[in-house]
Amino acid sequence: MVDDHLLFADAVKFMLESASTGIEAQVFSSLTSALNHLSTDAVVDLALVDFAMPGVSGLEALDAIAARRPGLPVAFLSGLDDPLLAAEALNRGAQGWLSKSMAAEALSNALRILLSGERFVPVDLLLRQHSTVLTLREQQVAELLARGLTDKEIAAHLSVQVGTVKVHVKSLLRKFGTANRTQFALRYRGA
Repeated sequence: MVDDHLLFADAVKFMLESASTGIEAQVFSSLTSALNHLSTDAVVDLALVDFAMPGVSGLEALDAIAARRPGLPVAFLSGLDDPLLAAEALNRGAQGWLSKSMAAEALSNALRILLSGERFVPVDLLLRQHSTVLTLREQQVAELLARGLTDKEIAAHLSVQVGTVKVHVKSLLRKFGTANRTQFALRYRGA
């Protein structure tokens, strides 16, 4: 397990090892230390990685682990329950996406699924991912909205009516579960 929040990582390790799950865990506070461990002959069945660690993106971590230990399944354990990030990680080869808000038993069960070779993503995240499928026009509006343009500026750029833009903006805020334009821009850009 790779997570820069050692208290959290140690708590997960304690939970797994004390609940008779049969799962043994090692904790690393940085990707570098985990990669060093993967350079040894140590038996590792799954790399469980925090998606948002300082100095390295989750996708960079995925690539680095794949380069160091080809074929090793990688799953993300993240506080970022963003369906677009999860979809991107899965498309790039991640085995699963687990939420840091999962209950202990759910986390144990998810890890068993991953260790059996299956993929795992929480159902609620899959449902939200389905609702974030964007039309071409929504994608265009989303890009401009994330850059901070006003409805009027977006309308002029796309040669549509301001009312049309407002409908798309409202739809985007709903699909991304955000309350305002600033929250949308941050989530859309993955900040």
